Amino acid sequence: MKSGRAARGFTLLEVLFALSLFAIGLLAVASLQGTALRAAADAEQRAQARAAARSLSEHLLALPFDHPELRDVDGSGRAGLDDRDAEDSQADHRLEPPGQAGMRLFWNIAEEDPAPGLKTVRVIAVWPRRDGEQSLSLEFIRTAGF
Repeated sequence: MKSGRAARGFTLLEVLFALSLFAIGLLAVASLQGTALRAAADAEQRAQARAAARSLSEHLLALPFDHPELRDVDGSGRAGLDDRDAEDSQADHRLEPPGQAGMRLFWNIAEEDPAPGLKTVRVIAVWPRRDGEQSLSLEFIRTAGF
């Protein structure tokens, strides 16, 4: 026997549908959280590499113009500014900063470049990532009178 009153509440099918939509939403948020954490870790590594490269650059700027750390060891000049330690090319200088696992700093010198009495110095920071190595470089020109 039917009553004249309208049914109130939700059916089991409506509740299951709402719960499944809610679960899909939670899964989407969870996957975004993982992506955000990876992006934050990458940004932190890049910031550490930039700070290490900048610190090394300031150290090199404070050295005398003829200091051994400011010499083009292999004589490659401008062509060797991108050199890192590999089978086919060796950097002029190398440093592994303490406390920064896997990070390496390379610096290469091009003497008398871009003109006599000047040196171009390129500092390259390299650090490991899940998908290979990441790097950044800073370059400056050093004068004999500075």
